Amino acid sequence: MRTSAHLKRVARDYAWRRIRNSHHPTTRAMFIASSSSYSSSSSSLYHSRIRVPFALHASYSSSASMDGKFTTKEEEEEKEVELWRKTQRDLLALEEERGQEYTTYERLVRRLYMTNLFSPVKMGLRNIEMLHRALGSPMDDPNITIIHVAGTNGKGSVSLKIAKSLELAGHKVGLFVSPHVASFRERMQVNSQIMSEEDVISRLSRVFAVMEEHDIPATFFEVTSALAFLHFAESKVDVVVLETGLGGRLDATNIVKSPSISIITSIGLEHTQILGDTVELIAKEKGGIIKPGRPVLVGPNVPHEVLRQCAEEKAASGYYTVEDILGIDEVMGAGKKFMVGSKVLHDYDKENARIAKAALLILQRQQQNGETTNDNISFQRRHIGPITTEQIEEGTSHRPPCRFEEFSVKNPQGGEDGNNSITVILDVAHNPPAMEHLVAKLGATHPTKAKRFVVGFSSDKDLAKCSQLLLSIAPDPSNLHVVEASNPRAAKLEAILKAEPRLRDSNFDQKDRSITAQVKYALELTAEKDEVLVVCGSVFLMAEARKALGYDEPRDSDCISEMSGCHIKPQGQENFGNTDVEKAAMKAVSDGK
Repeated sequence: MRTSAHLKRVARDYAWRRIRNSHHPTTRAMFIASSSSYSSSSSSLYHSRIRVPFALHASYSSSASMDGKFTTKEEEEEKEVELWRKTQRDLLALEEERGQEYTTYERLVRRLYMTNLFSPVKMGLRNIEMLHRALGSPMDDPNITIIHVAGTNGKGSVSLKIAKSLELAGHKVGLFVSPHVASFRERMQVNSQIMSEEDVISRLSRVFAVMEEHDIPATFFEVTSALAFLHFAESKVDVVVLETGLGGRLDATNIVKSPSISIITSIGLEHTQILGDTVELIAKEKGGIIKPGRPVLVGPNVPHEVLRQCAEEKAASGYYTVEDILGIDEVMGAGKKFMVGSKVLHDYDKENARIAKAALLILQRQQQNGETTNDNISFQRRHIGPITTEQIEEGTSHRPPCRFEEFSVKNPQGGEDGNNSITVILDVAHNPPAMEHLVAKLGATHPTKAKRFVVGFSSDKDLAKCSQLLLSIAPDPSNLHVVEASNPRAAKLEAILKAEPRLRDSNFDQKDRSITAQVKYALELTAEKDEVLVVCGSVFLMAEARKALGYDEPRDSDCISEMSGCHIKPQGQENFGNTDVEKAAMKAVSDGK
């Protein structure tokens, strides 16, 4: 019987062989550099072997083999497809041996999670264009209104608020968002209902079949996007709200030809190895979702000069700010901002709500004015009907899960003195700016109560700064419970304690590092001391934490969760390579190694 560890080892060994045997000089340099740069520890080998291959596929017109001969780009792509075919066969054979252990749904989603182990992630639309076309081009249906949302922060929240408002107005709305919290199926929703296991089985099987039939080496996010497109079309939605995965210009969702509106919520420094190392460069990438003849709405925190230029170059029908539509903002009014020392921090949920409201008003005005798209399809054929102020207010009040999600749980100590419930807040604040806003909002919304935190991070975050921010609102380390998520990207307990030595006096258990144990212990102390319990940090904590708190929601089984690290790496939603190895590789090339 093959174990999951065996499957992962086969995948890593395959990936390493692909580098070692490559004739491309940069790839060979990466092999040399990574071989010399990494220790022989299992952890280092895991990371070097698993990450390196996925950055090797930059577009080049020709490559030199070891004997000096050159191969064309087409020949390289043909070899890549053949390699993809073989590894897919190997993967299916290995999984088939364990098939009796899994349900059909589990087997398919495990296969999806492992896709990036075998398919190189290329920044481009070729794979998704082929896959979309082979599935019948479901997003080209002129009767579907498409709303396309990108941004550094806020895009998931804005997408949800728009979708909920339109649902309340009587539309059948498809929503595509990422990442998920407890179940892969959360990414694809129709009128707030996540995709069923039966629909995943039916439609994901067909996507895989099309990939094999047409030799399309699509990645995890490309396959997931195609699955969402197919699900929305066959569910006969009339509106689709698409959140980009990473960037915009080359994101898999950007195959949509004529969205009714493109929205860019905010621009900040993120994924700089991929999108660019300045706000202006990142803005250009996200501005790639702007389409000819269609309007674009931007949030307040963007480089307007860059995005206006993008809109002009793409011949957008209009460039709108939130203030253009709603007037000067009330966000800066009383109760709409927080102070950290002398720094003013906005309530981003209010800002996201205003962006969503402005987008809905633009869509309604288009219908009222009878505007047409660049392909002469009238909005009488794809339109947004009237939405009441009440529907907009209710719809835009919704938040995605774990974004300052506040609720009450039963007091485990029985609730003496009328204290029958405990206030719990879940928030995926995982980097210093997000943590700063969380700390500020907690101080503003719960000024008198002490806070108790259950916290864990991803290993690529600023552990020291995040920990220091939490200690600024909970100075006693005993009010913090430090945990380690069961995910390859999770920061080790030792790393967190080393980054902020004061946390050595916090609550943690070297033997039982589970989130469940610390959540239950924190609940007891919170009840005893009449505090507010906050679970924050990495999204990888949340599924187990919500289960420990009594959340009754769909969640994927352990055999799926154990594979969830195969498609996500520190640089973003997909595997885009290990940039430290890339830098070492390029240095090796320049040094003549």
